[in-house]
Amino acid sequence: MVKPRRMKIELAHRIRELPPYLFAKIDALKNEERKKGRDLIDLGIGDPDLPTPSHIVEALANAGRDPSTHRYPSYVGMEDFRRAAAGFMKTRFGLTMDPGREVICVIGSKEAIAHFPFAFVNPGDVVLCPDPGYPVYATLTRFAGGEPYFLPLRRELGFLPDLDAIPADVARRAKVLWINYPNNPTAALAVPGFYEKVVAFAHKNDVIVASDLAYSEMYYESAPPSFLQTPGALDEALNCLEKDNEFLLQGDVFTRDVISTWIWYKREKEVDAIRLRPHPYEFFLYYDV
Repeated sequence: MVKPRRMKIELAHRIRELPPYLFAKIDALKNEERKKGRDLIDLGIGDPDLPTPSHIVEALANAGRDPSTHRYPSYVGMEDFRRAAAGFMKTRFGLTMDPGREVICVIGSKEAIAHFPFAFVNPGDVVLCPDPGYPVYATLTRFAGGEPYFLPLRRELGFLPDLDAIPADVARRAKVLWINYPNNPTAALAVPGFYEKVVAFAHKNDVIVASDLAYSEMYYESAPPSFLQTPGALDEALNCLEKDNEFLLQGDVFTRDVISTWIWYKREKEVDAIRLRPHPYEFFLYYDV
């Protein structure tokens, strides 16, 4: 009797080449210490430890009882939600957005950040990532075949990247520059003049600026600006803004909607090309509450 050959199953190269996910490693270390009986102050993923306000929970429950929310939503998110998102951008930042063309609803800023490289990054393209920074910037760049180039954020520079220190050959190959202010994890703010330098760098090198504005409403004194308020920024910029942490909704999956404003006044053909293609996670869009 011939012994059946054991089937050989291997992980794809893209998985094998990925570094361990930082937050998973931190969780493992925390669990080890808690097993030893230690009481930890969690400075890990930034998960608020307060309950979601009761009036929000009640609104969620009422929406769940409404039969009109039991169907698939619009492909790009409910029009009412997109209008509300555009209204927030107008009230908060003084920016006029077209809800039909410049606001996309997704299930969390992580989805927008993670899938962005697949739309614009080709194999061999460079993506400029802050270091330290959100690991997803670099991880999904690698998934798309791009090459992350890390920009150190140093205390002596106010935790801002030194754009002048980027080698010329790297800048020429760069496709995307990620910025994140208010910054995670340093809490630094963008100082006056920095965004103007970013605009100049982007225009000189034909680089898309992706601004992760997840923490825009977490501040003590003056409200932080949006990169899109900078003259020239609307030419080539993406702005990701999420609201779940602000309202203690980080674990409530049905409310993980993000205001992802895509500003492409000079690139309307590219926008249409993206919007008309199948969305790999379209079944994860929910009705907005």
